[in-house]
Amino acid sequence: MADIKKTIQSFPPLATVCKKRFPFTLACPSFVYPAGYLVNVRHLAPFVDEIELLFFESRFRDSLPSPGLIRELVQQTRSGRITYNVHLPTDIYLGHRDAGVRQTAVDVLRQLIDRCAPLNPTTFTLHLIQDPSEPDHRRWQANSAASLEAVLATGVPSRRIGVENLDYDLERVAPIIDGLNLSVCMDMGHLMAHGVDMTTFFDRWTERISITHLHGVDGAQDHLPLNRLTPAHMEKVMRVLKRFSGVVSLEVFSAPALNASMAHLFDQWFRLKAEDV
Repeated sequence: MADIKKTIQSFPPLATVCKKRFPFTLACPSFVYPAGYLVNVRHLAPFVDEIELLFFESRFRDSLPSPGLIRELVQQTRSGRITYNVHLPTDIYLGHRDAGVRQTAVDVLRQLIDRCAPLNPTTFTLHLIQDPSEPDHRRWQANSAASLEAVLATGVPSRRIGVENLDYDLERVAPIIDGLNLSVCMDMGHLMAHGVDMTTFFDRWTERISITHLHGVDGAQDHLPLNRLTPAHMEKVMRVLKRFSGVVSLEVFSAPALNASMAHLFDQWFRLKAEDV
């Protein structure tokens, strides 16, 4: 415990407190400081409403969070200081043509969702990836749906799983989302990077969007500080956020980037509110 406190004290404090300042839930990733989950959570909890726990990889022995870590993270929620959402692994293939690979993906998700259940996450964000080994879209779609059905059989509410828009049109997986009653993770940075209109996307999926990922974009480069957005892009972001009451996760991965993003969001939000008066 003393080592954790010492590590936290060595990090510079964030400049902007955004906790309970917006009508949406403001979140940030669990990797802002070069330290473990618990250190990041303890350092970030006073500044944001929620932490996006990143579990991007599944192939290592320690990829699954330990029961001890989960207990420590639960302790943070009991004070009422923080809630969590979970980003599921991105190195699994639910629609793979190989049944063994699909089963591994199902097992990984079931184990991780079960392990994280005590945290009562608001959402589990999923990358639904069509890997190059399966060129048949209909077969990939059917295999993905069957794999997700096996995951949902554990009892996790279907709306807790949010499919994130990536580098393809989300309409390609709309039958899976609608058929299994899943939610949607709207990554606004991905939309801007690929030239997709945010308002059109938001209007299409409004009833299913439970979480948004927000970060700056410069051309095809994303996950930049929010103040790197053009004024035109930022205005569109703010108009969407004005209509949204779910989770907004600032997906940047350093303290300077988070500082700049929170300050910019705070400034733009209250400027917009003043204009509406």
